[in-house]
Amino acid sequence: MAGAAAARSGESYGDQGARLMRDWSVEATLPKADDIEALAEQAPPGTPVYLSALPKNHGVRMAEDAALVRAAGLEPVPHLAARNYASAGELEATLARLRAAADVRQALVIAGDRDDPAGPFDSALSLIASGLLEGSGIEAIGVSGYPDGHPKIHADKLEAALAAKVEVAAKAGLALHVVTQFSFDAPSIADWLASTGAAYPDLPVRIGLAGPAGAATLLKFALRCGVKASARGLRRNFGAVGGLVGGAFGEATPDRLVDSLAAMPLDAWESRAALHFFSFGGIGRTARWASEKAARDAQGRGPGND
Repeated sequence: MAGAAAARSGESYGDQGARLMRDWSVEATLPKADDIEALAEQAPPGTPVYLSALPKNHGVRMAEDAALVRAAGLEPVPHLAARNYASAGELEATLARLRAAADVRQALVIAGDRDDPAGPFDSALSLIASGLLEGSGIEAIGVSGYPDGHPKIHADKLEAALAAKVEVAAKAGLALHVVTQFSFDAPSIADWLASTGAAYPDLPVRIGLAGPAGAATLLKFALRCGVKASARGLRRNFGAVGGLVGGAFGEATPDRLVDSLAAMPLDAWESRAALHFFSFGGIGRTARWASEKAARDAQGRGPGND
């Protein structure tokens, strides 16, 4: 399977494309009420909305955002950045606030960007192992995956960390899934799915992709997040249109990347993989594109047929 570019034997593009676009999710940072309203107009009811954690946004504001998402008929999935919490009590208060405001039952647990922990949690694993999640009504968690690798962590350590998270979550009775960092390269994603799937054949995954945005914006976020990308690679694999105009690319959409994934034999992942979009170009814009793409793929309208 690794990096294969040929379509599955006996299966149309539309079948696999429709599966990938089914049950998509989206990530939002400090969304406004208008953003959530625009999302709700496009997204299916119950669509997971992952709420990014900023150093000063893991308390009241995140609970308010989660409440907006829940009121719109969508599923709030707040990020819990372990290193941002100054104490176990602060985490407990946050979880209680999220439960009271939006009946939050699932979260994405990450280490956080800061180098020095503010309190007792130095990693996502330490937070998961604390017992505070299941004790606060959390039933399911997501953890991070890295198809392009991590700029600061060796692949062996990433694999060991995932193994530990799978084990600890299972002991805690927490359903686990992986949400990957966004990538612009279909073969890298396919390779990661192959190796991870061999180790964890029952583990669901949300494949992180960047939603529609200006290509210069995408490249900026790629460099910031340590994603392997170049101007040439972005244009080739992500489908940026236009050329260099005033030092910036034109509009870019992930159609080409989704189509490339849909043409690959994803094997056992086909029923457990869904797409997760980072809304760098805006939540409503991302949701509108995803809704239209899902409809096209459900009708079997693959590359070149639109």
